[in-house]
Amino acid sequence: MYLSKVLNRTVVDSSDARIGKLEDILVSPVPGSYAPVTFLLVKTRRGEERFIPFEAVSNLGGDGVSLKYLFASLPVVAPPQEAIRLVRDVLDQQIVDVEGARVVRVNDLKFGTVGAALSVIGIDVSWRGVLRRLGLSGLDIFNVFKINLIDWRSAEPLKGTLKIDTVSQKLTTIHPADLANIVEDLNVKQGSHLVSALDSKTAAKVIEEMSPEIQRLVIRYLGPERASKILERMSIDEAVDLLKMMSASEARKFLSFLQDLQSKKMERLLAYENDTAGGMMTLDYVTARPEWTVAETIDEIRRASPQLRSILYVYITDEKNKLKGAVSLRTLVVAKPDRALKEVMKRLPKNSILRLHDHVNRIVRVMTKYNLFTAAIVDHDHKLAGVLTIDDVMRHLVPNA
Repeated sequence: MYLSKVLNRTVVDSSDARIGKLEDILVSPVPGSYAPVTFLLVKTRRGEERFIPFEAVSNLGGDGVSLKYLFASLPVVAPPQEAIRLVRDVLDQQIVDVEGARVVRVNDLKFGTVGAALSVIGIDVSWRGVLRRLGLSGLDIFNVFKINLIDWRSAEPLKGTLKIDTVSQKLTTIHPADLANIVEDLNVKQGSHLVSALDSKTAAKVIEEMSPEIQRLVIRYLGPERASKILERMSIDEAVDLLKMMSASEARKFLSFLQDLQSKKMERLLAYENDTAGGMMTLDYVTARPEWTVAETIDEIRRASPQLRSILYVYITDEKNKLKGAVSLRTLVVAKPDRALKEVMKRLPKNSILRLHDHVNRIVRVMTKYNLFTAAIVDHDHKLAGVLTIDDVMRHLVPNA
């Protein structure tokens, strides 16, 4: 049975007296399960709306609705606030198909018996559902339009009575890149609400996967106060790229809501052009001193790791922050714990080290020539200023990828 087949059907009571028309069906949301029907909403012949408990219904089908009792004997009741009205809250709305990681439109709903309860079990998102609602199913004589049902348990409405914070519990199981695509398919208001319902760490990952223009729209919609918690969890270079798309005054407003240290780091990166090493670099890296042991360095990695997205190398600097070399995680893992870093580190070829104002063309040549996943960037005093990853370069060259 489909919702479209029973809507607007005649409702009669136990004496076969015509009560009115079926206007809506209400279900009770059950997390991770199918939603049982709890009430029918009937529009009476007088134009009044009455909620009929489903236990008072003897038959519900394409030929109409019949009640077990006289209509006059039924008490006037109101459904609980958490009840979902299928026509008002779900039909024609956009939903997130969690399993398919996509946004789809609800064209019809399928019912089935689960245990002893009539429940919503499927969501029809196909053109077949549209034809069914229009009463034109018979036109598809060659079955060109296949029924495409999504399991009710694998979808979450973006509008209606379900709270957005309960929606986010399932959405966090979707890969950030797929979730970013979902946000991009929504309007700005819906997408922003979805992002704000996620925890800051997940929201930051999702924002980083969006196209630059959608990033800017969502962050602007959220506003400086709400967006600041997300910006602080983004990698600094990604957050700076986002701020560079704003006017100087707007960027300063967002920076004012960030923690002082984070704000100063971002202001430092904002000073460089987008197509230079300084404009693309990140400040998320680990440094160590030449005299440190392997064991001490691993302890430092453990301490810094929660604030960093990834660690491939530890950069060795002296007490004045001048770059001396680098050591890979692989080297640290296989080296003896008591060995000093100066004994195991690799001295970097002079031409493989980037300068702050190096243009992206030189960056590509250097990283390609030396087969680098990451490159160190130094200032005019050879002090370590930042690190550039191949991901940062690719994102600059292909921003919408």
